[in-house]
Order: sequence, then C-alpha cells, then structure tokens
Amino acid sequence: MVGCESGVELTDELTDLWQKEFAPKDINHVMTNGTSMSRARRDKFLMGEAVRNAGVRAAKQRLIGGDDFASVEAFVDECRDEDGAFKVVLKPVASAGSEGVYFAENVEQCRKYYNEIFGSTNVFGHLNESVLIQEFLEGKEYVVDTVSVEGIHKTVAIWEYDKRPCNGAQFVYFGMRLYESETGEREDALVNGWYWLAMQRLVLVEVGSRPHGGEGTFVKMADRAIGYNQLSVMIDAHENRSKFYSLPERPRKHKESAMEVCMVSRQEGHLAGIPLENEIRSLASFVDVEWNVTVGQNIPITVDFITNPGAVLLVHKEKEVVEADQAKIHEMELNGLFDIRRVRLDTL
Repeated sequence: MVGCESGVELTDELTDLWQKEFAPKDINHVMTNGTSMSRARRDKFLMGEAVRNAGVRAAKQRLIGGDDFASVEAFVDECRDEDGAFKVVLKPVASAGSEGVYFAENVEQCRKYYNEIFGSTNVFGHLNESVLIQEFLEGKEYVVDTVSVEGIHKTVAIWEYDKRPCNGAQFVYFGMRLYESETGEREDALVNGWYWLAMQRLVLVEVGSRPHGGEGTFVKMADRAIGYNQLSVMIDAHENRSKFYSLPERPRKHKESAMEVCMVSRQEGHLAGIPLENEIRSLASFVDVEWNVTVGQNIPITVDFITNPGAVLLVHKEKEVVEADQAKIHEMELNGLFDIRRVRLDTL
C-alpha cells in the first residue's frame, strides 16, 4: 500500500505488474489502480483536468512551462473581476504540504513567485520544469478521507484545515480539525455526489492517492473519535471485505472531538530548548506530540507544512476543551515555547 506522494506511481506499477504477470490465476484479484492514469494521480494540472473532464467543478488553471511569463499574464487577465483585481495561486505540479505554494494579487508578485518555483527542486527532489497557476478559491478547505473497492466508496473521516497567513506566507498550517457539523448537511455535500458539490459551490481541488497528512498522525485521533481510520479500513479492504462493506457511507456521531495542532515558529536560529513542552503534555486533551525539530539543531521559520516544528494531537469528549487547548498551544508559541538563540559568527 502506498504511504506518501512519492510512492504513488511506483505502487501503481508494482500492483499492476503483480496482477498481470506474477499473481497465480486463482488469486488474480490483487487490487490495483493500474498505470493508465498514474500521472494524473500526481501531476496537479493533469489531476485538475481529469476532474473537470469528469464533469466535476474544478479550479480554473493553466500550466506554464519554460520562459513563458506572458502566459501567466494572459491567465491573470482571465481572472480579473469587474474592477480589474485578481487573486491567483502559483505552485509546483507535484509537490506536497503547501511547499512552494504562493498567493499573488498583482503581476509583480506573480513574476517573483513564478521565478522562485520554475527551475527549483521540490521537497521530493524533482526539478520544477513548469509552474501551475490557478484561480484563488475563497473559503474553507476540507480533506475527505476515503477508501474505495470495486466502485464502493467509504468516507472514513472529514477534516477541516486551519491555514492562516503568517511569517510572510499565506498558507501556514495551524492545525486540522476532525470535522463534524450539527446537521450533517456539509458532510453530505462532501460525500454524496456531484449534484451536492455543485449546489454547495464546493470545488474539488486535488486528489491524493495515498493516506492524508504526514507520519500517520490521524490514526490515533480517528481511532478514538470514530472507532476506525483510513489505514485500518484499507487493510480491511484487503483482508476482511465483509467488514469493509458493513461500514456506513460516512462516519456518524463522533465519540470525541479531535484536532491536530501544527506548531508555528516565528523565529529561526539555534534551538536551545523547549521550555514549555511539559505544559503541552499536561493539557486536558493531550494525546501525543511529534517533534520535527531537535534541541541543539537549527529551527526554521514556519512557512508551510514542511517547516512546522511539530504537531500536537488533541482528543477530548468536549469540543470546547480541544479548542481551548489548541489556543493555549498557539499562545505558548508566542510566549516562550521555544528557546531560540541566534548564533554569532565569531563563535563558530
């Protein structure tokens, strides 16, 4: 089973080859997505066009390659409103975690960010030989975790992003809430088909052909709040098909509220310590903490998911407790959570 973006195409190749050539005839049911659409499962431009061609609402977009900034300007003109203003997003076609994703609302910003993306190397070590530019979509961003087998689709969790402008970047991860509304109407809109998507003015932005997020942090939260998670359901799809079929179309009432709080560093420098870690661990809804930084090494300023210093997992029966604890964590970031010291050149 694929674990992250960089393994999507390889997993398609391996499972396709196994099914076609290596599996004995009596077990020729090895599941595969095949390879005919592998590029569209990684390339965000091809992905968006596949969504659009299927009749689903997709973002307006254009792929720009080489020294072709004139095409960026032409696309911007298509996005202008009656007053001539526009908002667009520029990004690599195959990165992740908001790495290299920029928001622009004038031509000068477009040129700056286009030059920063084109020719650079993304987080997976691949050269960005083109730039994807899309219309900016206002509103909340959701992640819908699904597992599908032979045309049967199970939504196993819905998450709501908390992204905010910070440190000069527009899309800094502050957290991700396990989503549950009072009426269930928004969940139905996210799950029950394209008519609902159109009526609710929802747009399918991207498709990730792997479990969402990093390091599998969603597992502990979903298990406690729902009783199962995307990975356990993927295993059931292989090993216990009847259990998979018996799951509801989407989770019903959650047993607890859950949130992953992504920590944010406003400084860069030498990380001398994390003085308030024990205060985080003593929070009422605390479940676990995962650090992406090590005391004694450098810590970067947080501008995307890749540069966040860590994440705290919160779960509690009372939603208000979870919300209060996440606010405390972000307050700690501003008041001594990290002991960051600048390194003087004459001490090296």
